Amino acid sequence: MSSTLTRASENARLQHVYQTIIEFGENSVADSTWIGRPRRAMQKWIWQVPDVPVLPLPTRTRILLERLGPTYVKLGQIVSSQANVLPDDWKVELDKLQNEVAPVAYDEIRQAIVDELGAPPEELYAEFSEAPLAAASLGQVHVARLHDGRKVAVKVQRPGIQKQVRADLGITRFFGRNAERRSAYARDIGLASMLDEFSSTLLEELDYYAEAYNMTRLAATLDGIPGVHVPDLVRSLSTDKVLTQEFVSGVKISDVEAIRAAGHDPAVLGDAALRAAIKMLLIDGFFHADPHPGNLIVDLETGVVTFLDCGMVGEITPIQRAHMVMVLWAYTRGDLGAMADEMRSLSVPFRPVDEEAYRKSFQRRMARFVNNESDITVMFSQGMGVLRDNGLRLDPQLTLAIKSLTQSSAFFTLLAPPDQPFADAALKATQELGMEAVSEEAVAEAARKEGIRLAGRALQEAPAYAKGLSAIGEQLKQGKLTVHVDNGSLGDQMGAFSKVVQNVVLAVLLAGAMIGSAIAASSLSANPDQHTAYQWTLGAFFVSLAIALLLALVYLVGFVKERRRISRERWGPDRF
Repeated sequence: MSSTLTRASENARLQHVYQTIIEFGENSVADSTWIGRPRRAMQKWIWQVPDVPVLPLPTRTRILLERLGPTYVKLGQIVSSQANVLPDDWKVELDKLQNEVAPVAYDEIRQAIVDELGAPPEELYAEFSEAPLAAASLGQVHVARLHDGRKVAVKVQRPGIQKQVRADLGITRFFGRNAERRSAYARDIGLASMLDEFSSTLLEELDYYAEAYNMTRLAATLDGIPGVHVPDLVRSLSTDKVLTQEFVSGVKISDVEAIRAAGHDPAVLGDAALRAAIKMLLIDGFFHADPHPGNLIVDLETGVVTFLDCGMVGEITPIQRAHMVMVLWAYTRGDLGAMADEMRSLSVPFRPVDEEAYRKSFQRRMARFVNNESDITVMFSQGMGVLRDNGLRLDPQLTLAIKSLTQSSAFFTLLAPPDQPFADAALKATQELGMEAVSEEAVAEAARKEGIRLAGRALQEAPAYAKGLSAIGEQLKQGKLTVHVDNGSLGDQMGAFSKVVQNVVLAVLLAGAMIGSAIAASSLSANPDQHTAYQWTLGAFFVSLAIALLLALVYLVGFVKERRRISRERWGPDRF
């Protein structure tokens, strides 16, 4: 029944999308081409209507996205975040999608708060503004004051938005799957998986409990970095559809003139925001995945940069972070070979890959960008194009990470001096923050966590072998061990014991490998200039690991031989 209702909802939504696009297309043709001139002249002559100027295409596109609804507004926001690759007129219009969406009526907002918190806002808050401070695609924010005097921002999810978004996402996934069946290009870029990742990310944004967790974790991550802040959460007035948090006033981080007028150095603010972004992305691996200017607010009194809207986050592994650092390192030095290797390490194939052809293609295409101080956004865009052309693509979380990095590049470029490249500043921040992160306590904690995890995995099989070991102990205790050797039970028991030994040895080796990888990745983050040393360090580590594995194998072979020797001495060579 639920699946039938879901399909019905998607079909109704699909009809609306089609109708909106068709209407938009017809009006666009009628208003912007020679076809529309007679119509406009006739209207003016008959009805004396004023000569309304034709809206430019960026404006009409923005209006279309707003009419289509929040899912498409969100897609427009993602596109608008690419500040350095959009024409100015497009950027101005799409930026309006950040905070200029039509608001929901207060009566609906009030009822939503009652449904979620069990009481109207006039009881829960000492003050509550009926007019929204901002209206976004998924929710809107109202200013309020708690009974203890604290000023707060209350984000309320748009009523019925979850149903609409889920229908839209069902439509996009349907189109994605069909596009992959009909288009090699769609298959190559992994369109369906990209849309699935977008869907899961958007659904997470609809869960304010998840956002509350993200806020808490990001606040802990940024603790100790001066000049940045994450709003405090009011847990007692927060649910999955209502989020109450500390109110933060200010201007967008892109408003450089206002920042200067308030007496703050934009370069200092840009450096603080960059250090925060690097700490999240390349040091801790849990990061704000949508740091567009609308989500970074500067308090003009204090100069503190606050990260808002923590609904969209990403997470990448230590090894992925290490390779991303090396991409930046290679980019700053124009080392195309190292860039090709690191980008290859970050990717996975979707068809057979000619490794030599990939390297040549990468170096040929990227040469014109790396040595011309091109924007890092262009570099990543071109690099991912080379990957795609050669049968490679990035993990969706890595795509989010690169998006976050390029957005950080956008706001840093606006604030920093013209002669300060983003990649150099990012590497410097990574080095300084990495040195702070690599401490004896941090390494010990990482080792402890990995040890617990691996021990847990190794002990999952322990109950299966415990019976064999217990049987051996009981037989030894009763002096009956030799009685049952002839029927092969000892062989089974010794085999079980051997498996236990192997598992213990492998668990220890795996734990060492994981700890070594963590240390190597941390060392790389701390010293990105030491590329050769990094390679030698990893090489030495893996050689040591290979030696350890060989020794373990020799030990196990010796164990088996010794067991056979004892058996021959007891029963004679003819039995073996």
